[in-house]
Amino acid sequence: MEQKILQIEANIELIKTLLMGDKKVLTIEEACSYTGYTIGYMYKLTSSQQIPHFKRGKKVFFDKDELIAWMKQNKIQDIQTQARSLI
Repeated sequence: MEQKILQIEANIELIKTLLMGDKKVLTIEEACSYTGYTIGYMYKLTSSQQIPHFKRGKKVFFDKDELIAWMKQNKIQDIQTQARSLI
């Protein structure tokens, strides 16, 4: 029975992940789940204006495309790419 419950919970998490793929605007909880950051850290990033976000009342939201672009900033290049750019 416990095995069945764990399987159902895993399926629910998979469904949530698949549904999040279609969303364009994320709540702070969804953004935390998407990025892997804690809520406290996300609030720190928003309060210091380090991450693109918007507010509606007291709620904080994130545009998924902007969040992806923000996460891709400061990409670290491999050594071969660095060598080619120096030549």
